[in-house]
Amino acid sequence: MKQEQRRVIISYNTDGSPIYRSLKASSQDEMNIKIVKAFIESGRINELLPPIYQIPPHIDVLMEDYAVEWLGRKRKLKETSRINYKTYIDNYIIPSLGKKRIVEITPTDVQMMLDMHKSLSKKTLTQAKSVLSQILKYAVSDEIIKRNPCDNVDIEIPSDKVSFRDALPQDEYIDIISNLKRLFPDGRRYLALCLYTGMRKGEVLALRWNDINNGIIHVHRNITYPHQNIPNISTPKTKAGTRDIPVIPALLEYLSPIKKDGYIFGGSKPFRSSDFNAMWKQVIKSINLHGATSHILRHSFLTYAVGETDDYKTVQGISGHADVFTLVNRYAHPQAEKMKQLSEKMGKILSQCRNNPNPEDTDK
Repeated sequence: MKQEQRRVIISYNTDGSPIYRSLKASSQDEMNIKIVKAFIESGRINELLPPIYQIPPHIDVLMEDYAVEWLGRKRKLKETSRINYKTYIDNYIIPSLGKKRIVEITPTDVQMMLDMHKSLSKKTLTQAKSVLSQILKYAVSDEIIKRNPCDNVDIEIPSDKVSFRDALPQDEYIDIISNLKRLFPDGRRYLALCLYTGMRKGEVLALRWNDINNGIIHVHRNITYPHQNIPNISTPKTKAGTRDIPVIPALLEYLSPIKKDGYIFGGSKPFRSSDFNAMWKQVIKSINLHGATSHILRHSFLTYAVGETDDYKTVQGISGHADVFTLVNRYAHPQAEKMKQLSEKMGKILSQCRNNPNPEDTDK
């Protein structure tokens, strides 16, 4: 049987000359099928279809490609935020949904992505879903999809694990303070600033000597290490993070002698990540931190501050939290001694009520 032979143009060179593919078939019908397949593979299928049936150019956009494009569009992101977004994209979104076309992603796919990582904390999964939702929100605005599948009310965060670090018991907190004088200057200053102000690690490391004047610490910088060892100086974590913190006399003692200029930690240049790690190792060798990290020291300070006052707005001003609710929800932990005192007080009241059932007679 004589075979049909045909050359079709599948693309063009940079100089405009055509690129051909040779096709062979045993019948005209088979040849027609091969021509269509060649056009599909070459991406020229739209040329064979009437306009009304042409495939939208974005129909084949994969999540892994679109996520990278989306991140590139967000040019005003801080470097640390960009790295965080990329972490969620690389570790959770692309492994689960990367090979899916945007138009194929359903609420069930979103739920499956979350279920795959249910061993992680609820906070981590919530953030992963949030990043995915932001990407798909852009896809809606680009008219790739009509609605965001992350908006489905039936999607649940499957994890019950909560990342949480307890505050130090008060006696351990006091023990660290009592041993500060045993430390070398940098270690002593760093721990004192954490213990007496509740500042974040990056805020402490970003302090310059001229940020401290007239009994006030002016917090308006933060250091992060998005590229491993190299410090990146930016604004504090939240807008409320730019704040003034009173310097109590005990803290001032540990900061002396106060210099005129330069970074408190590092001098003319701020600490690199390796500088901080070396300092922290030396601190651990010198005194017992009772397992505390910089975050736990901040957490402990704010826990005790919230426990000592009802003026949460003032504590919020010191902590740099965006709102009072976040502060109270995170740091207003019941303390054992206060719970015991309250139980004893309630026991007396209830005992009095039992002995004198008429409330009107309790004051007689």
